Amino acid sequence: MAQLIIDVGPAPNDGLGDPIRTSFQKTNANFTELYNATGGQASPGVYYVSPDGDDTNSGETLAAAFLTIKEAADAANLYIIENPGYKVTIFVKTGTYYENNPIVFPAGTTLVGDNLRSVSVYPNNPTQDIFQLNNSCYVWGVTFRGHLTPAAAVAFPTAGAGFITTSPYVQNCSSITTTGCGMRVNGSLASGLKSMVTDAFTQFNQGGIGIHLLNQGYAQIVSMFTICCSYGTKVESGATCSITNSNSSFGTYGLVADGALPYINPGLSDGVDQSGSIINLKGLTEQPTVNQAISFDDGATVNDIWEVTALVGDTCTITVANPYLVAIPNESPCVFRIRSVINASGHTFEYVGTGTDLTTALPQAGGVPIPANQVVKLNNGQVIYTSTDERGDFKVGDQLTINGSTGTITGDTFDKSLFAVMTPYILALEG
Repeated sequence: MAQLIIDVGPAPNDGLGDPIRTSFQKTNANFTELYNATGGQASPGVYYVSPDGDDTNSGETLAAAFLTIKEAADAANLYIIENPGYKVTIFVKTGTYYENNPIVFPAGTTLVGDNLRSVSVYPNNPTQDIFQLNNSCYVWGVTFRGHLTPAAAVAFPTAGAGFITTSPYVQNCSSITTTGCGMRVNGSLASGLKSMVTDAFTQFNQGGIGIHLLNQGYAQIVSMFTICCSYGTKVESGATCSITNSNSSFGTYGLVADGALPYINPGLSDGVDQSGSIINLKGLTEQPTVNQAISFDDGATVNDIWEVTALVGDTCTITVANPYLVAIPNESPCVFRIRSVINASGHTFEYVGTGTDLTTALPQAGGVPIPANQVVKLNNGQVIYTSTDERGDFKVGDQLTINGSTGTITGDTFDKSLFAVMTPYILALEG
């Protein structure tokens, strides 16, 4: 623990002729450099990186800082091997860093930059990921630059992240590049939660992807701004993310969900000519779940499962999102899919479809938005959203739109509700 000692004056004294001194305890190890400017005071599990550093240093004080983040990550790995269960913090001082990437951070590592405006990290290998994060890693205050497809600024390690119990967390960072990706969450490289979390992670990737999730990866995203990305957020192969209070500006596409992952659990309908929302099934090898969808046409169309009873033998009952209007014959084969899903609340679209070059995408430069590119659902992918755009149009999914300029309401949901209200009056008049 570092101490800051301040003289409060020449008198009174302590009876021995020395002035009284007052000690203020400071527990934040990042301030040791202020209290011990000459040599610094080492704190176990804390390392420093500085443009004036040297990778032959210990990295344990600011005066003995490393030159590269990679050297600090390697030191963190060694420390955690020697001290199982401990965590490490790396403080990165203002400067520009060119790194031999990918840099793999061991589980439980925190990296704190001075702030995202003053700390920039460039990859020496631009087509490889810059940071690869394991369980319980945290990154704050860094701008990633110069990474190119297929690289991401942050991702799981290529060798695998193992079992995720505490999601890697990226906060107050930026990705500024061309074709690179900001965050890639590949569920095939992790088990457990298979997840990452981000808050205030800006994506200015002109021609790249903001957040890319695949292979049942999962992410919770808050206050993310994507600018001129080819895809602001893209999920595929059964991946899922939730997005809150975020923005998609310019670029080609905003929110894109593509595909549904096949799930091996074939079964049969159990009952003659079933219709409606409740369907009985048999011949199952395992329990269906509410994150799955069912199909009776070999995956061509799917219906989300909202409720499911416990499996008894090989039978159960499911409740689906959309009632079947055409009866399902007895023993019709069924298959299950895990859809790629985006849940976005309070999302703002600004000039989506105007392109990935900001100099031509701006309205004053002639950029023309394409509303159909705001939300794209492919191959049974699903996007559940509420949004506004540059025209002031407010949408509740695809079902309801309030036109910002006219105040009119359109959509299937409105039409159905209006029909439900008006029909009794029409019938009464006819009677």
